Amino acid sequence: MTSGLLEKRFKKSLGTYKANAVIQKNMANTLVDLLCGKEYSSVFEIGCGCGFLTKECTGRLVYKKYTANDIIPECFNQVRVYEPNMAFIIGNIENIDLQDKYDLIISNAVFQWLNNPEFVIKKLKGCLNSHGTLVFSSFGAKNFYEIKEIFGVGLDYPVYTETVKEEVFELEFPSLLELLRHIKSTGVNAVTDYTLTRNRLKDLEEKFIERYGKIKLTYNPIYVIKKEGE
Repeated sequence: MTSGLLEKRFKKSLGTYKANAVIQKNMANTLVDLLCGKEYSSVFEIGCGCGFLTKECTGRLVYKKYTANDIIPECFNQVRVYEPNMAFIIGNIENIDLQDKYDLIISNAVFQWLNNPEFVIKKLKGCLNSHGTLVFSSFGAKNFYEIKEIFGVGLDYPVYTETVKEEVFELEFPSLLELLRHIKSTGVNAVTDYTLTRNRLKDLEEKFIERYGKIKLTYNPIYVIKKEGE
């Protein structure tokens, strides 16, 4: 997916993301659970969005300097309430030139959107101080598998050997329309690019019921930790 299209979709969903991204909020909490008890001189957060992870990091980690990043400039206004002295870098992490070094680089539910995650990981590990840590959450193969099976579209999720934790959550919806609204409200609206007539929506809903017994959506969060020098 192009950076411009990704920015457009997430910018459109900024107003609805907080209320609907319940799994992503839980993921931010779990990420910081993996790190509590440690101190960092400098922290760099990638893809801060509306601030789920920023709130957890600034409230629970001990640090001296905090830098946040996002492709959407307006996100700065959402996250600086948690750390007024933070630095903010605008841009796609795949393209921006990073000059500083960090003790901790952290990201929540962003890496699945990268065109070349291995390139980004190598780039970020080069920005770690000695004994620094790169930690991020993404999604595994079971994520949104219902959408792939019914609609035939979806992301291909990389396998990370340094995965330290994996979870599976299932959300149930009263109708397929509500499921699609949920997806769209979190910016992940590739499926809603389809033109769905009322009859087509009804046919797809019947397929969901026939195959799964209900209208549901599976999330499969994973958590990855990589150390400098590994």
